[in-house]
Amino acid sequence: MATVYRPIDVLEKQVDLVRWWSRSQYRHGMTGAFQRMADQYITMKDPDTGKPYVVEDWMASRLDSAETFYVRREIISRLWDFTDVYQTHEHEVVLPQDLPCPRGFVYLERPIHIMDARARVTSIKGILWGEERAGVAIAQLSDAADDLDEVNRDAWARWGGKDAVVGMCEMPLLHLTSWTWGRRIVNLTAEDFSSPEHLAEFHGNVTPVEVYQENRQTYAHAVNRFNQFLLSLWEFVQEQIPWKIPADRPMLKRLKRAHSPLKEVTVVDLRPYDQPYEPTDPDYEPQTVIWNHRWRVREHKRRWIDKHGNYRETTVSAHVKGPEHLPLIEKDRIFHVKR
Repeated sequence: MATVYRPIDVLEKQVDLVRWWSRSQYRHGMTGAFQRMADQYITMKDPDTGKPYVVEDWMASRLDSAETFYVRREIISRLWDFTDVYQTHEHEVVLPQDLPCPRGFVYLERPIHIMDARARVTSIKGILWGEERAGVAIAQLSDAADDLDEVNRDAWARWGGKDAVVGMCEMPLLHLTSWTWGRRIVNLTAEDFSSPEHLAEFHGNVTPVEVYQENRQTYAHAVNRFNQFLLSLWEFVQEQIPWKIPADRPMLKRLKRAHSPLKEVTVVDLRPYDQPYEPTDPDYEPQTVIWNHRWRVREHKRRWIDKHGNYRETTVSAHVKGPEHLPLIEKDRIFHVKR
Protein backbone atom coordinates (compact mmCIF):
# COMPACT_ATOMS: atom_id res chain seq x y z
CA MET A 1 0.00 0.00 0.00
CA ALA A 2 1.26 3.49 -0.83
CA THR A 3 2.41 4.97 2.47
CA VAL A 4 4.61 7.76 3.77
CA TYR A 5 6.38 7.96 7.12
CA ARG A 6 6.19 11.74 7.59
CA PRO A 7 3.67 14.26 6.27
CA ILE A 8 6.40 16.16 4.42
CA ASP A 9 7.26 12.98 2.49
CA VAL A 10 4.03 13.57 0.56
CA LEU A 11 5.88 16.35 -1.26
CA GLU A 12 8.21 13.76 -2.75
CA LYS A 13 5.26 11.54 -3.68
CA GLN A 14 3.73 14.53 -5.43
CA VAL A 15 6.95 15.18 -7.35
CA ASP A 16 7.11 11.50 -8.36
CA LEU A 17 3.57 11.78 -9.76
CA VAL A 18 4.54 14.90 -11.72
CA ARG A 19 7.52 13.02 -13.18
CA TRP A 20 5.38 10.03 -14.11
CA TRP A 21 2.74 12.13 -15.86
CA SER A 22 5.45 14.15 -17.61
CA ARG A 23 7.95 11.47 -18.66
CA SER A 24 6.69 7.91 -18.24
CA GLN A 25 6.40 5.91 -21.44
CA TYR A 26 3.28 4.25 -19.99
CA ARG A 27 1.30 7.44 -19.34
CA HIS A 28 -0.30 7.43 -22.81
CA GLY A 29 -1.87 4.03 -22.17
CA MET A 30 -3.24 5.24 -18.85
CA THR A 31 -4.93 8.29 -20.37
CA GLY A 32 -6.54 6.60 -23.37
CA ALA A 33 -9.97 6.13 -21.80
CA PHE A 34 -9.72 9.24 -19.63
CA GLN A 35 -9.07 11.50 -22.60
CA ARG A 36 -12.46 10.56 -24.06
CA MET A 37 -13.99 11.28 -20.66
CA ALA A 38 -12.32 14.70 -20.51
CA ASP A 39 -13.35 15.59 -24.06
CA GLN A 40 -16.96 14.61 -23.46
CA TYR A 41 -17.70 15.67 -19.91
CA ILE A 42 -15.10 18.12 -18.64
CA THR A 43 -15.05 21.85 -19.28
CA MET A 44 -11.31 22.30 -18.71
CA LYS A 45 -9.86 24.10 -21.72
CA ASP A 46 -6.37 25.19 -22.64
CA PRO A 47 -6.50 29.03 -22.48
CA ASP A 48 -4.06 29.31 -25.40
CA THR A 49 -5.77 26.95 -27.85
CA GLY A 50 -9.32 26.80 -26.48
CA LYS A 51 -9.23 23.01 -26.91
CA PRO A 52 -9.66 20.42 -24.14
CA TYR A 53 -6.52 19.75 -22.17
CA VAL A 54 -4.58 16.58 -22.82
CA VAL A 55 -5.14 14.62 -19.60
CA GLU A 56 -1.46 13.92 -18.95
CA ASP A 57 -0.57 17.60 -19.36
CA TRP A 58 -3.41 18.64 -17.05
CA MET A 59 -2.38 16.11 -14.38
CA ALA A 60 1.29 17.15 -14.49
CA SER A 61 0.61 20.89 -14.40
CA ARG A 62 -2.01 20.72 -11.65
CA LEU A 63 0.06 18.40 -9.46
CA ASP A 64 3.09 20.64 -9.86
CA SER A 65 1.25 23.74 -8.58
CA ALA A 66 -1.31 22.26 -6.14
CA GLU A 67 -1.26 22.96 -2.42
CA THR A 68 -0.49 19.77 -0.52
CA PHE A 69 -2.79 18.36 2.19
CA TYR A 70 -2.08 15.34 4.41
CA VAL A 71 -5.24 14.00 6.09
CA ARG A 72 -4.90 11.81 9.18
CA ARG A 73 -6.81 8.54 9.40
CA GLU A 74 -8.89 9.77 12.38
CA ILE A 75 -10.30 12.62 10.29
CA ILE A 76 -10.89 10.29 7.32
CA SER A 77 -12.85 7.83 9.47
CA ARG A 78 -15.04 10.51 10.99
CA LEU A 79 -15.78 12.29 7.72
CA TRP A 80 -16.43 9.02 5.89
CA ASP A 81 -18.79 7.81 8.62
CA PHE A 82 -20.46 11.21 8.54
CA THR A 83 -21.52 10.66 4.91
CA ASP A 84 -24.04 8.05 6.13
CA VAL A 85 -26.00 10.76 7.92
CA TYR A 86 -25.07 13.70 5.70
CA GLN A 87 -28.10 15.84 4.92
CA THR A 88 -28.31 18.90 2.72
CA HIS A 89 -31.08 21.43 2.45
CA GLU A 90 -30.48 24.51 0.31
CA HIS A 91 -26.81 23.78 -0.33
CA GLU A 92 -26.93 20.90 -2.79
CA VAL A 93 -24.72 22.56 -5.41
CA VAL A 94 -21.01 23.34 -5.62
CA LEU A 95 -19.96 26.99 -5.37
CA PRO A 96 -16.55 28.71 -5.76
CA GLN A 97 -16.37 29.46 -2.02
CA ASP A 98 -16.51 25.72 -1.26
CA LEU A 99 -12.90 25.32 -2.43
CA PRO A 100 -10.22 25.93 0.22
CA CYS A 101 -7.76 26.85 -2.56
CA PRO A 102 -7.85 26.96 -6.38
CA ARG A 103 -5.66 23.87 -6.76
CA GLY A 104 -5.12 21.17 -4.18
CA PHE A 105 -3.71 17.67 -3.77
CA VAL A 106 -4.99 15.58 -0.86
CA TYR A 107 -3.06 12.53 0.34
CA LEU A 108 -5.15 10.27 2.58
CA GLU A 109 -3.28 8.47 5.35
CA ARG A 110 -5.59 5.52 4.73
CA PRO A 111 -7.61 4.99 1.52
CA ILE A 112 -11.38 5.05 1.33
CA HIS A 113 -13.17 2.35 -0.68
CA ILE A 114 -16.19 2.78 -2.92
CA MET A 115 -18.02 0.76 -5.59
CA ASP A 116 -17.68 1.60 -9.27
CA ALA A 117 -20.43 1.25 -11.88
CA ARG A 118 -19.67 -2.49 -12.14
CA ALA A 119 -19.96 -2.97 -8.34
CA ARG A 120 -16.23 -3.56 -8.03
CA VAL A 121 -14.34 -2.23 -5.01
CA THR A 122 -11.95 0.61 -5.80
CA SER A 123 -9.66 2.58 -3.52
CA ILE A 124 -9.16 6.34 -3.32
CA LYS A 125 -5.77 7.31 -1.92
CA GLY A 126 -5.45 10.81 -3.34
CA ILE A 127 -7.69 13.61 -4.62
CA LEU A 128 -6.54 16.33 -7.01
CA TRP A 129 -8.63 19.34 -7.99
CA GLY A 130 -8.10 22.38 -10.14
CA GLU A 131 -10.38 25.36 -10.60
CA GLU A 132 -11.23 25.83 -14.27
CA ARG A 133 -13.25 28.39 -16.21
CA ALA A 134 -16.76 27.32 -15.23
CA GLY A 135 -16.15 25.03 -12.29
CA VAL A 136 -13.66 22.62 -10.77
CA ALA A 137 -12.15 19.46 -12.29
CA ILE A 138 -11.54 16.60 -9.85
CA ALA A 139 -9.28 13.57 -10.25
CA GLN A 140 -9.47 10.52 -7.99
CA LEU A 141 -6.20 8.62 -7.53
CA SER A 142 -6.23 5.03 -6.31
CA ASP A 143 -3.60 2.84 -4.63
CA ALA A 144 -1.89 0.41 -7.03
CA ALA A 145 -0.85 -1.92 -4.19
CA ASP A 146 -4.11 -1.95 -2.22
CA ASP A 147 -5.20 -5.56 -1.63
CA LEU A 148 -8.87 -4.54 -1.34
CA ASP A 149 -8.91 -2.70 -4.68
CA GLU A 150 -10.32 -5.26 -7.14
CA VAL A 151 -9.46 -3.23 -10.24
CA ASN A 152 -5.83 -2.63 -9.31
CA ARG A 153 -5.51 -6.17 -7.97
CA ASP A 154 -6.34 -7.53 -11.43
CA ALA A 155 -3.81 -5.16 -12.97
CA TRP A 156 -1.24 -6.25 -10.39
CA ALA A 157 -1.70 -9.87 -11.46
CA ARG A 158 -1.75 -8.99 -15.17
CA TRP A 159 1.42 -6.90 -15.05
CA GLY A 160 3.29 -9.31 -12.84
CA GLY A 161 3.38 -7.86 -9.36
CA LYS A 162 5.57 -4.79 -8.83
CA ASP A 163 5.72 -4.06 -12.55
CA ALA A 164 2.16 -2.79 -12.15
CA VAL A 165 3.49 0.19 -10.17
CA VAL A 166 5.84 1.00 -13.03
CA GLY A 167 3.11 0.69 -15.65
CA MET A 168 0.36 2.47 -13.70
CA CYS A 169 2.43 4.53 -11.20
CA GLU A 170 1.98 4.15 -7.46
CA MET A 171 -1.26 6.16 -7.42
CA PRO A 172 -2.98 5.55 -10.78
CA LEU A 173 -5.80 7.71 -12.08
CA LEU A 174 -9.17 6.21 -11.11
CA HIS A 175 -11.75 8.76 -12.21
CA LEU A 176 -11.92 12.22 -13.73
CA THR A 177 -14.96 14.43 -13.41
CA SER A 178 -16.05 18.05 -13.50
CA TRP A 179 -18.34 20.04 -11.21
CA THR A 180 -19.62 23.20 -12.85
CA TRP A 181 -20.63 26.02 -10.51
CA GLY A 182 -24.25 25.66 -9.45
CA ARG A 183 -24.42 21.97 -10.34
CA ARG A 184 -26.22 19.64 -7.92
CA ILE A 185 -23.69 17.09 -6.67
CA VAL A 186 -25.40 15.49 -3.66
CA ASN A 187 -28.63 13.57 -3.15
CA LEU A 188 -28.22 12.17 -6.64
CA THR A 189 -30.34 9.28 -7.88
CA ALA A 190 -29.68 6.64 -10.49
CA GLU A 191 -31.56 8.73 -13.05
CA ASP A 192 -28.92 11.47 -12.75
CA PHE A 193 -26.30 9.23 -14.36
CA SER A 194 -25.83 7.95 -17.90
CA SER A 195 -27.93 5.01 -19.03
CA PRO A 196 -26.50 1.50 -18.57
CA GLU A 197 -26.30 1.18 -22.36
CA HIS A 198 -24.23 4.35 -22.63
CA LEU A 199 -21.92 3.28 -19.81
CA ALA A 200 -21.35 -0.12 -21.39
CA GLU A 201 -20.61 1.47 -24.75
CA PHE A 202 -18.35 4.09 -23.20
CA HIS A 203 -16.23 1.39 -21.51
CA GLY A 204 -15.91 -0.63 -24.70
CA ASN A 205 -18.70 -3.16 -24.01
CA VAL A 206 -16.28 -5.22 -21.91
CA THR A 207 -18.92 -5.64 -19.21
CA PRO A 208 -22.51 -6.68 -20.06
CA VAL A 209 -25.19 -4.00 -19.89
CA GLU A 210 -27.06 -6.03 -17.27
CA VAL A 211 -24.22 -5.49 -14.79
CA TYR A 212 -24.54 -1.71 -15.05
CA GLN A 213 -28.32 -2.01 -14.79
CA GLU A 214 -28.19 -4.09 -11.62
CA ASN A 215 -25.76 -1.75 -9.87
CA ARG A 216 -27.22 1.65 -10.73
CA GLN A 217 -28.45 2.33 -7.19
CA THR A 218 -25.21 1.10 -5.61
CA TYR A 219 -23.14 3.30 -7.91
CA ALA A 220 -25.32 6.35 -7.21
CA HIS A 221 -24.88 5.76 -3.46
CA ALA A 222 -21.10 5.46 -3.86
CA VAL A 223 -20.87 8.70 -5.87
CA ASN A 224 -22.99 10.52 -3.29
CA ARG A 225 -20.73 9.32 -0.47
CA PHE A 226 -17.56 10.50 -2.20
CA ASN A 227 -19.05 13.87 -3.12
CA GLN A 228 -20.26 14.40 0.44
CA PHE A 229 -16.86 13.31 1.79
CA LEU A 230 -15.02 15.83 -0.38
CA LEU A 231 -17.42 18.67 0.45
CA SER A 232 -17.09 17.89 4.17
CA LEU A 233 -13.30 17.75 3.89
CA TRP A 234 -13.18 21.12 2.13
CA GLU A 235 -15.42 22.61 4.81
CA PHE A 236 -13.41 21.04 7.63
CA VAL A 237 -10.12 22.36 6.23
CA GLN A 238 -11.51 25.89 6.09
CA GLU A 239 -13.16 25.90 9.52
CA GLN A 240 -10.52 24.11 11.57
CA ILE A 241 -6.93 25.21 12.16
CA PRO A 242 -4.87 22.86 10.02
CA TRP A 243 -1.17 23.35 10.62
CA LYS A 244 1.51 23.64 7.99
CA ILE A 245 4.75 21.65 8.09
CA PRO A 246 7.58 23.18 6.05
CA ALA A 247 9.91 20.84 4.23
CA ASP A 248 13.16 20.23 6.09
CA ARG A 249 16.55 20.97 4.54
CA PRO A 250 17.10 17.55 2.88
CA MET A 251 13.58 17.62 1.42
CA LEU A 252 14.07 21.19 0.17
CA LYS A 253 17.24 20.09 -1.60
CA ARG A 254 15.43 17.20 -3.29
CA LEU A 255 12.58 19.50 -4.33
CA LYS A 256 15.07 22.03 -5.70
CA ARG A 257 16.82 19.33 -7.76
CA ALA A 258 13.41 18.36 -9.17
CA HIS A 259 12.66 22.03 -10.00
CA SER A 260 9.48 21.77 -7.94
CA PRO A 261 7.80 24.83 -6.35
CA LEU A 262 6.41 22.71 -3.50
CA LYS A 263 7.62 23.66 -0.02
CA GLU A 264 5.11 22.70 2.69
CA VAL A 265 2.32 20.28 3.65
CA THR A 266 -0.94 21.22 5.36
CA VAL A 267 -1.78 18.50 7.89
CA VAL A 268 -5.45 17.96 8.76
CA ASP A 269 -5.65 16.29 12.15
CA LEU A 270 -7.87 16.13 15.21
CA ARG A 271 -7.05 18.48 18.00
CA PRO A 272 -5.40 16.63 20.91
CA TYR A 273 -7.67 16.00 23.87
CA ASP A 274 -6.17 17.15 27.16
CA GLN A 275 -6.85 14.49 29.76
CA PRO A 276 -7.61 15.91 33.24
CA TYR A 277 -4.93 15.34 35.83
CA GLU A 278 -5.52 12.18 37.84
CA PRO A 279 -3.14 11.90 40.80
CA THR A 280 -1.85 8.46 41.77
CA ASP A 281 -1.01 9.37 45.36
CA PRO A 282 -3.85 8.09 47.61
CA ASP A 283 -3.13 10.89 50.14
CA TYR A 284 -3.47 13.64 47.53
CA GLU A 285 -5.96 16.36 48.43
CA PRO A 286 -6.96 18.91 45.79
CA GLN A 287 -6.28 22.51 46.77
CA THR A 288 -8.95 25.13 46.25
CA VAL A 289 -7.76 28.29 44.52
CA ILE A 290 -8.94 31.42 46.34
CA TRP A 291 -9.45 34.16 43.80
CA ASN A 292 -9.08 37.77 44.96
CA HIS A 293 -9.48 39.68 41.72
CA ARG A 294 -9.49 39.52 37.94
CA TRP A 295 -6.67 40.63 35.63
CA ARG A 296 -6.00 41.05 31.93
CA VAL A 297 -3.91 38.52 29.99
CA ARG A 298 -2.23 39.85 26.89
CA GLU A 299 -2.17 37.97 23.59
CA HIS A 300 0.70 35.47 23.46
CA LYS A 301 1.97 32.36 21.68
CA ARG A 302 1.53 28.86 23.07
CA ARG A 303 3.78 26.06 21.85
CA TRP A 304 3.67 22.33 22.47
CA ILE A 305 4.64 18.97 21.01
CA ASP A 306 1.73 16.79 19.89
CA LYS A 307 1.34 13.01 20.08
CA HIS A 308 3.14 12.59 16.74
CA GLY A 309 6.24 14.46 17.92
CA ASN A 310 5.52 17.53 15.80
CA TYR A 311 5.94 21.08 17.08
CA ARG A 312 2.65 22.99 17.21
CA GLU A 313 1.95 26.66 17.83
CA THR A 314 -1.23 28.63 18.39
CA THR A 315 -2.12 32.17 19.44
CA VAL A 316 -3.94 32.75 22.72
CA SER A 317 -6.11 35.86 22.35
CA ALA A 318 -6.15 38.59 24.96
CA HIS A 319 -8.70 37.87 27.70
CA VAL A 320 -9.66 38.56 31.28
CA LYS A 321 -8.89 35.83 33.80
CA GLY A 322 -10.69 35.21 37.07
CA PRO A 323 -14.31 34.87 38.31
CA GLU A 324 -16.66 37.48 36.90
CA HIS A 325 -17.94 38.69 40.29
CA LEU A 326 -14.48 39.83 41.46
CA PRO A 327 -13.05 43.32 40.82
CA LEU A 328 -10.82 43.87 37.80
CA ILE A 329 -7.36 45.13 38.77
CA GLU A 330 -5.80 47.25 36.04
CA LYS A 331 -2.00 47.28 36.10
CA ASP A 332 0.43 49.48 34.26
CA ARG A 333 3.09 47.78 32.18
CA ILE A 334 6.63 48.89 32.96
CA PHE A 335 9.39 48.29 30.46
CA HIS A 336 12.88 48.08 31.91
CA VAL A 337 15.44 48.73 29.19
CA LYS A 338 18.94 47.83 30.28
CA ARG A 339 21.96 48.58 28.12
